[in-house]
Amino acid sequence: MKISILGSGSAGNSTYIESDKARILIDAGFSCKKIEERLYSIRKTILDIDAILITHEHIDHIQGAGIISRKYNIPIYITPESFKAGESKLGKIDPENLKFIDKNKFVINDSLLIKPFDVMHDAKRTVGYRIETQNSKVAVISTDIGYINNVVRENFKEANIMIIESNYDYNMLMKCNYPWDLKARVKSRNGHLSNNEAAKFIKDMYDGNLRKVYLAHISKDSNSQAIVKSTIAQELKENKIKLEYELANQDTVTELFEF
Repeated sequence: MKISILGSGSAGNSTYIESDKARILIDAGFSCKKIEERLYSIRKTILDIDAILITHEHIDHIQGAGIISRKYNIPIYITPESFKAGESKLGKIDPENLKFIDKNKFVINDSLLIKPFDVMHDAKRTVGYRIETQNSKVAVISTDIGYINNVVRENFKEANIMIIESNYDYNMLMKCNYPWDLKARVKSRNGHLSNNEAAKFIKDMYDGNLRKVYLAHISKDSNSQAIVKSTIAQELKENKIKLEYELANQDTVTELFEF
């Protein structure tokens, strides 16, 4: 399995995942042109993409999905609830390229086993994805999530790669210029994860299988890369955990990681 986060934040999210026979995008929250450019930067082409998997209908996750599907004849996997809520943003999708998902597992190109699971967030419906290859490599992604419940914990078990959001620092959130209702939404169970919540979750999920963690959807207004690093590093140090982790950001692509 190979993985690269093409960008993550409130202005756009997309992750590239590859196995021996399949290449997919999790979300397409940038313009078609920008996704093409970011794939090119890791020596990949959008022509090779087999599917786009959508987590939810917010524009920073679907901005380019409809255009890419129409231009390159690529199927979109999405829940019926997210499609209905985001249909006007997606535009017309060829019925053959509209693949509705629920909670059932499905397979792409006889290579990637995909298991959607529901997470708490303030969209009509939001899912994370557990992605498994034939040789038992597992990546789990959830970039917008307000609360870690038992469903989430169960799906993150035995992951080799975790992509989890570390959206805000509580003190920075309380001091930033957001209106109070937005602050309340961000820190609610249907909002986003704080650095401390993300760090504790990583500690709880750590086992002999976990190879790397990506911290995603880091806020530019209520967080900083330095605070994320220090929070995660402190949690790992206190629990004597040695683990590779990397911060994704809005404007740059992470190097293609193979495991």
